[in-house]
Amino acid sequence: MASIVQRKNNMPAIIPKETRTETYIWDEGYARPDEAERICIFVCSCIESAAERLGCKPKEIYERMDRVGLIHGYLIPCYDTLHTESRENVTADVIDTLKYWEEKKG
Repeated sequence: MASIVQRKNNMPAIIPKETRTETYIWDEGYARPDEAERICIFVCSCIESAAERLGCKPKEIYERMDRVGLIHGYLIPCYDTLHTESRENVTADVIDTLKYWEEKKG
């Protein structure tokens, strides 16, 4: 039976377990992240990517997002749609949305 697994280098793979030659974190007894953990990982990734693109620290981006409510008002509710996009598209969208919300909030 084929299954989607997560390699140690964070690249997904769909490989029948009996034919795999690599060790996967799920094979070593690690629990699969639940939905809340996947959303948290996604939000952290958005913060880090935006910070890198803007040339600032992730803490600064987190504080800006927190001030305008972007994390709980956009990233988490829209996770199902956003996480299917490329990192480049999500990063650009998050930055644009952050700037728009900041302007709107004044």
